[in-house]
Amino acid sequence: VAALLMVVCVGGAFAWAIGVQGGGGYPAGGGAAVTFKLDSLPLVFAADAAIYSNAFMIGLTGDYWFLNDTLVDTGIGPLGWFLGAGAGVGLWLGDDIFGIQLAARLPIGLNMMIPVGSIEIEPYIQVVPTLGANLMYGDIFHFGVAGNLGLRFHF
Repeated sequence: VAALLMVVCVGGAFAWAIGVQGGGGYPAGGGAAVTFKLDSLPLVFAADAAIYSNAFMIGLTGDYWFLNDTLVDTGIGPLGWFLGAGAGVGLWLGDDIFGIQLAARLPIGLNMMIPVGSIEIEPYIQVVPTLGANLMYGDIFHFGVAGNLGLRFHF
């Protein structure tokens, strides 16, 4: 909640983007998220949810992109790549399941900025390896990899 409030307050002073993403991974299955990105700072946040056969998961992530470079100008818009580091927290609820998951994240991916009138559209694809700890449920430490496709609108 504190991170979300910080983003909303800081977002008023900067250009920002909002969008959706979906994907899946190992060991967990698929899910969907709403993403929020600041244009003037390399910060990307997401609120995600996933439904499994015996559980429901909601989570928050925050990433800092320390690399975000252009690979080539495609004529439609620049195609770039990004690499970052971040953290995530998730809450698992379900049949005899209650757990909290904390994870370190390493997002790497491709994105393109396509100008359309006064906004830009950013389609992207990313792979996110994670190393985390489960509190109160399952194995204590875990390794995971997620893949996401997303679309953000920059205002």
